[in-house]
Amino acid sequence: MAIEHLKLSARDELFDMAFAMRVGALDGRHPEVTRLAIKSIRAALKPTGRLFIDGGNPLREVSLQP
Repeated sequence: MAIEHLKLSARDELFDMAFAMRVGALDGRHPEVTRLAIKSIRAALKPTGRLFIDGGNPLREVSLQP
């Protein structure tokens, strides 16, 4: 499943953190896909949830602000 299409069911609990590794939707080459992916990830996380991307050492945190 593409990350931009992620949808949790009503029974699923929200996550504290998400980690992405080699996710093309988050590399910035396609801004609309990136926007949809961030929106989907934000919906799957708790309000204080954080998103990290494997960008080398250290990991890179991605802002989830709209």
